[in-house]
Amino acid sequence: MDRFSRTLLSAAAESGLATITLSRHVPSFRRSIHCDDEVVILAHCLRPDGQLSGDHLLLLTRRHVIVTKQSRVLNRIKVEVDSGLADLDDVRWSADPNIPGVEVAFNAGGTRQRFWIDAQHGKQVWRLDALLAKVFRRPSVSMATLTPVGRGYF
Repeated sequence: MDRFSRTLLSAAAESGLATITLSRHVPSFRRSIHCDDEVVILAHCLRPDGQLSGDHLLLLTRRHVIVTKQSRVLNRIKVEVDSGLADLDDVRWSADPNIPGVEVAFNAGGTRQRFWIDAQHGKQVWRLDALLAKVFRRPSVSMATLTPVGRGYF
């Protein structure tokens, strides 16, 4: 079993995806992902902007992000986003343990993409937040932005 398959299965188990759902989406993932790439996040997601028709899966590896959509009527799988991490711009996410879930937004191919990852509980929200921070590295905040000029706290 290759690295992609091992990490895909563990990510699917962690997210609680049904085996039948995963088996429908795997051929689309395999077309874009190299066998030695490692899966970081695999999650069911929705579009928060009202495009809720169909089942979406977000797959984030160390090199790629892929979002597939399964149509409700014909159960066909369509790749909506297939982009390398180096090609993504303005990656942002917002974790909310009260709802619980994480909203992820990024620019891919000149289009702004937004997805809502639903979590079962607050701990899973913080786990997703930590994984996203590891892959995309949070922007650093300088001390100059934290303390007002001329009013140092030291």
